[in-house]
Amino acid sequence: MDIPLKTSGQTPGLSSQPGPCRVPLPPGLLTRSESSMKKRRANSQASIGGFTLIELAIVLAVMALIAVYTTPRYMEQLNQKRAILTAQETQSFLDAARSYRMQNGSWPGQASSCANAKSVLESTSPPTLAGISATNKYNQAVTPACDANTFSITQSIAQDWDGVVANNLPGTVISNASTYTIRSTIGIPGSEPALNSKLSRVYTGDPEMNRMRTPLLLGGNSINEVSNMYLNNGGADARVRTEAGRLILSTPYGGEVAIENGTNLSVENVTLRQRGNANLIDLLPNFVQKGTYLVRHSDGVIKPACPGGGSARASLRPGTMRGGWQEGEVNHGAFGYEYRLLDYGSYWIVSTNIIGSEVERNNLQSLVDVYCYYP
Repeated sequence: MDIPLKTSGQTPGLSSQPGPCRVPLPPGLLTRSESSMKKRRANSQASIGGFTLIELAIVLAVMALIAVYTTPRYMEQLNQKRAILTAQETQSFLDAARSYRMQNGSWPGQASSCANAKSVLESTSPPTLAGISATNKYNQAVTPACDANTFSITQSIAQDWDGVVANNLPGTVISNASTYTIRSTIGIPGSEPALNSKLSRVYTGDPEMNRMRTPLLLGGNSINEVSNMYLNNGGADARVRTEAGRLILSTPYGGEVAIENGTNLSVENVTLRQRGNANLIDLLPNFVQKGTYLVRHSDGVIKPACPGGGSARASLRPGTMRGGWQEGEVNHGAFGYEYRLLDYGSYWIVSTNIIGSEVERNNLQSLVDVYCYYP
């Protein structure tokens, strides 16, 4: 390396300005600045070189130990969260089914053994169940089922975690240990047996829940909004009775049927208000005519049927009557004609006697009126 030197004189052929003069150094001898630069280059190359294989192996071994320790712990925490959430969602499902039973008297989807219980609970207004998936947190199907008295949910859990979930759910057992399957079961609500003696406001599928088993007492209150009333007393007479005053059946347009106290409304006795509350039977004659027949001698007339305690009666109206005696007519009209109805049990026989010719007697026509008599 050359070392510049300053000179005071001028050299022929050179500039008159003074300039540096470089003096070569002996080989191996460095200046201070060159030595410093060389050290910096050496340090830079060393830093660029990175870890050695031994250092890298040590780092990997440490990371492996950390992974071996933390991975099972992480999976345990993950499954623990899954177990808690699965138990909570299952309990929500069971609570919703119990609430539905209390409101409706049957399990959700009971007609199909509760296979569609989830959709039934979600379709109520407001929804009885919401935010619950058809699979649990272990990605296994949640299967509801029911019978008349119980509702259950069956689902599979991860290995070694079926017991954990089962312990977090009342009424839950491991139904199949080989598949890690558990079943949670609830019965009918505790208040339901006590409600068996109560009437239900809605139809529950069980007619007995809407049927009275004792006389209904309303304490002087009214029954409103009745569509129809059907009476069935097992074949015996059914009664609608008032303890005081009149029994009145009315329409909104002024029509009215009133049964006065002490009177009856029946086929035998009808009270007419427009006739001074007289009984219809008092306004009718005792005889009810059933018909009139044109008859001759020895004809039969059948007696009418008279229900309700009536008796059959008849009246003969002769077509011709003659009497007295006329000179020159032998045995003709000497004593007139005799008309009679002869009783033969279920019918009458017309009998006509005449003192005269037999032809005249047989050709004589008469009228017979038949009646039913009610005393």
